[in-house]
Parts: sequence; structure tokens; C-alpha cells
Amino acid sequence: MSLPFRISGGRVQQSSGPQKVAEDLRHLLSTRLGERLLRRGYGGGVQHRLQQPNDHTLRTLIRHEIEQALRSHLPLAHLTSPIRLTHDESELTVTFDYVIDSSEVAQRVALKLPRSS
Repeated sequence: MSLPFRISGGRVQQSSGPQKVAEDLRHLLSTRLGERLLRRGYGGGVQHRLQQPNDHTLRTLIRHEIEQALRSHLPLAHLTSPIRLTHDESELTVTFDYVIDSSEVAQRVALKLPRSS
């Protein structure tokens, strides 16, 4: 199934190939740890850190948690660049490049996570 779930032409929309991997990456990173009842370890782990003071240690920890989530839950996506974090008062943006197969062109994911007040 494609994420977000949708109906197209009376049928459940399905994704495949690079589009499916990009959707899976966004879903993984936007899922809170513990949110899925049968897979408590699934998720990017970023959301519970959004209210902590933004410093070098926090950014390093967030990068580590994202890399760990990718290795554990989506091992076919291989990072080709370091994970970049940009932030302002209202949101944190996580950006990285990845490939599925070494013969493919790298794809970029940029996920904006709102900082709740």
C-alpha cells in the first residue's frame, strides 16, 4: 500500500520502486518510538527530542537514532551523505541522500517535523 493510505479509481493505491522507499523513509522517521503497538522499536526517535535544548550533543544523538532506525527497519536504503539537521523556532528539518542500489542515482529525503509549543 502507498503511504499515506489512499483510494484511486475504486482501488487501494499501491507504490513501488523508489517512490515506495521514499514513502517508507518518511513514515519511519515521522513515527514516534512506541507508537506502533506490535513494533514498539519502530520509529525514527526524533519526536521525543524536539523539546530538548538544541546543541551539538542533541544533534549528534538525533543523527545516531535516525541511522539506527534506518539500519534496523529499512536496511535497503544506504546513506550516501551525512544526515543534515536544520532548525528554527517552529520546526526541525531532517535531510539526507540515499540509494537503494549502487547503480542508481541518489535520492534525497527532506522531512519537516513541527516543534510543538
